Amino acid sequence: MINVPLSGRALAAARSVDPLVSPAAVHAAVEIAVAEQLREVATWPAERIRAKADAITAPQSS
Repeated sequence: MINVPLSGRALAAARSVDPLVSPAAVHAAVEIAVAEQLREVATWPAERIRAKADAITAPQSS
């Protein structure tokens, strides 16, 4: 099981699309998306994973 904390910001974003969406629905959708991404990344070579992680954590220039 993947434990992903649901922020108020995530719920607010989901409710901007559907005001009746429940926190449980948002949480389930996020967990599924993360699990799918993990399955995809699991097939990548280590070098590709490191490059992606470096790109995510690199300081952004303005």
